[in-house]
Amino acid sequence: MRYRSHVLFCTGNKCLGNGGEELKLEAQEYLNSLGPAQEILVTKCGCLDQCEYGPMVLVYPEGYWFSGMNSGSVRDLINQLRSDKPLSLRNLYYRMEQKKG
Repeated sequence: MRYRSHVLFCTGNKCLGNGGEELKLEAQEYLNSLGPAQEILVTKCGCLDQCEYGPMVLVYPEGYWFSGMNSGSVRDLINQLRSDKPLSLRNLYYRMEQKKG
């Protein structure tokens, strides 16, 4: 399957302690409840070195970094990714510039 979006959940020590792993599991369960072929891949990653702002969630290829995420903001994010609408700037920490060419 080819994925449109990859959502990475930081599970470094501080994000892990603030629920990073639980948020990843919730996101996967929520996607599974929506049915097959969601075209969104949810994984965990190591420390993103933004410990004061976690739990951190990254979305690629969009290049968004979100901070202070919780269950509600994660579900909102997944719903936005599924709808192909522009992502909300709620919890936005950083946006990488898209390179062209």
